[in-house]
Amino acid sequence: MEKILAKDLPIDIADIEDDVLNKAIICEMTGKPFKIIKQELGFYRRHKLPLPHKHPDVRYRERMAMRTPKKLWDRTCMKCGTAIKTTYAPERPERIYCEACYNKTIY
Repeated sequence: MEKILAKDLPIDIADIEDDVLNKAIICEMTGKPFKIIKQELGFYRRHKLPLPHKHPDVRYRERMAMRTPKKLWDRTCMKCGTAIKTTYAPERPERIYCEACYNKTIY
């Protein structure tokens, strides 16, 4: 199977030929090969997105790293001062409310 380095892929999806389906793309980060399937290529074309340059496993790990950690922090409600537990770390900028204050604010 023919291989192509991700850095050698055209940036514009309009410049990608259908023969990319028969090639293994070499990930920029890991050097592992991955393939693009027909449905995936169609999605990228419909949404005018460039082909990915990273292996699906790398993209998955990067997405998961953006999620809030599975840890609870002791915080206080920023309205009433009630002690609460939240997944938002103390150094995060978001305003944290207890359930009662949140509901009063929203409804």
